[in-house]
Amino acid sequence: MVVLTETKAKRIKPGDSAVADGTVVGLRLIPGSSVGHGKWQLRYVSPVLGKRRDMGLGTYPTVSIASARHAGAAARFQIAAGVDPIDARALAQKAPASLVEAPTFEEAALLVHRERLSGWSNGKHVDQWINTLRQYVFPMIGDRRVDTLKPVDFANALRPIWLDKAETATRVKQRCHTVMTWCWGHEYVSSNPVDIVATILPKQSGAARQKQHHPAMPWREVPSFLQNVVHSGNDITRQLLEFVILTAARSGEARAMTWDEVDLRAATWSVPAKRMKGKVAHRVPLSDRTLEILSHRKNVSAHPELVFPSP
Repeated sequence: MVVLTETKAKRIKPGDSAVADGTVVGLRLIPGSSVGHGKWQLRYVSPVLGKRRDMGLGTYPTVSIASARHAGAAARFQIAAGVDPIDARALAQKAPASLVEAPTFEEAALLVHRERLSGWSNGKHVDQWINTLRQYVFPMIGDRRVDTLKPVDFANALRPIWLDKAETATRVKQRCHTVMTWCWGHEYVSSNPVDIVATILPKQSGAARQKQHHPAMPWREVPSFLQNVVHSGNDITRQLLEFVILTAARSGEARAMTWDEVDLRAATWSVPAKRMKGKVAHRVPLSDRTLEILSHRKNVSAHPELVFPSP
């Protein structure tokens, strides 16, 4: 999709069709009564009502393209969290000041974490998300109200790990950004101070930012490994390990594998979407050796459902 630019926006005139922004889903500029003027609108499906709604975000050029995108992104974040942004804005406008007082950063982070729990399937990531904030950010600014926080406050919280633990620091920064975007969507703050934190901190080196993967076994060593380690016993752990190697499956998918997912005649294993990381059903062709492993498991396993039950 073509991205809306200032040049295009300034040329918009009465009678033209609405122009999609191209960066925020549903954000568009509707022509006004004169050339170069219009109104911003975010079209979305309400997570509460289940129907389409149009949210006004001000007029152009009073509200710039960048500001409209920020507001649209904040509204999209609310929608992803199950909040209807039109309802949230109306509630904030009607509520007495005591009810819309800005929370502390720690309070906001805990609320965001709680709201996002249902969307996470990885329990380790759920704990990691909040624990990194507890470890690196809460001690510095956790008790500060979010409307008092400035970019330098986040920069100072990240500075001790910014260079030495670059990957962790980047993730913590992203989580701070998510919390402050939530605060922005709820109108506790007028902008996201984390947006410019990287301009305050020293530049991370490419080597420091590079993600370190677990090293792969050199392919020349695989036959020896299979012979001396995998085939040296007939226990369920070695069989499961070989099955994972042969199918290139994730260990969690294989460990939770059930007999009703296996078709020995068709030589296929159908992994349901709920157990796939990407939540899309996956079909795995089975080689002769994997069929041998499964046939053996069928003969010796006493578990009625699991192919590789834990001893």
